[in-house]
Amino acid sequence: MIARRRALRHLTDALRPQAGGAEAAARRRSGEIDWVALLALANDHLVAPALHVSLRDAIRLGDLPEDVRAYLAFLHGENAVRNVCLRNQAIELARALNGAGIRPMLLKGGLALFADLPGTDWAGDPGLRMMRDLDFQIPREQADAAFAVLQQLGYAAIARYPDGHHACGDFARAGDPGAVDLHFELIDAAYLLPAAGLRQRASLLQVDGAEFLVPAPTDLLLHVLLHAQIHYTGQFYHGRIELRQLLDYALIARRFDAEIDWDFIARHLRRHRLALPLQAYALAAEKLLGLPSRLPLRRPVTARLHYELCLLRIAWPRLDALLRPAGNLCAAFARYRMDGLYGRRSPLLLRRLRHALRFLRKSDPGATLQRLFKAG
Repeated sequence: MIARRRALRHLTDALRPQAGGAEAAARRRSGEIDWVALLALANDHLVAPALHVSLRDAIRLGDLPEDVRAYLAFLHGENAVRNVCLRNQAIELARALNGAGIRPMLLKGGLALFADLPGTDWAGDPGLRMMRDLDFQIPREQADAAFAVLQQLGYAAIARYPDGHHACGDFARAGDPGAVDLHFELIDAAYLLPAAGLRQRASLLQVDGAEFLVPAPTDLLLHVLLHAQIHYTGQFYHGRIELRQLLDYALIARRFDAEIDWDFIARHLRRHRLALPLQAYALAAEKLLGLPSRLPLRRPVTARLHYELCLLRIAWPRLDALLRPAGNLCAAFARYRMDGLYGRRSPLLLRRLRHALRFLRKSDPGATLQRLFKAG
């Protein structure tokens, strides 16, 4: 537990601007760092290529033992090669969709594939970010045309979602490095960040004959935040942080600081009862990655307590199984979710009881237990 806590400190030091500065460099050179623990943590959180880029750009790779330096360079190089393939895959698909009258919006890590183009340099290095798949958003009414395009290109559905879901499915093709995750909305609680509004505010990216929409900076940051804290396995409610996502947040906030409407973000999330997830994430970015907060909100004590829980979860992964049921319950009955499903006219407790009864009516006891202990 102590070893992982120290590894987290040394890892996040190296991911800060200038790789943490002179003091962090001295610690790396002193021999006190457990490099096996640090690299294991970096791999768990998918930030090993980013670690290489941060140290390289700060001219601090010399602080590392030779074998560690070679290992990070190898991972970054392999990831860069894979990302080139993903970029070509994205361009090919976008061209074909354009030909069918569809202009897809590129989301999340996919934007890092085009970091060399004007207006998209928020990641700094095309090999920096590791990604599992390509995320595209299209209007729901264009789904049939998009399916036809995917089929013509040789893609097959590996997952399809029911009607009303925020995404329509995952599609893969033999020989490609990643699947395509096709979205109608950006997150399951679509009212928190409606895709139609993002498309209206987006800018146009043209590359190699393909046209994408790129979210405006404020929307981009909001999506990263909501995906990490609320949508993506409800990490806020589980007291978890994925460093790759937190690094996305910090990179975007630094790159587009003057263009991000922090007042709007604060008002928007406070209106949806999500000020605490915002404050807790901003605190984590400040403490771990050195990102000064720009939020016009007073930071509550609960944000600090949540941050300490996240540190404990990283240091002691075995806590996951113990806290999982509580996290799943908190996510399922979160206040913003009750507001979205049932409005705000009745007391919160009554809405939660109604939701529980509604779930129990349509689920057998086994499914209820499975949902309670589901890992995400």
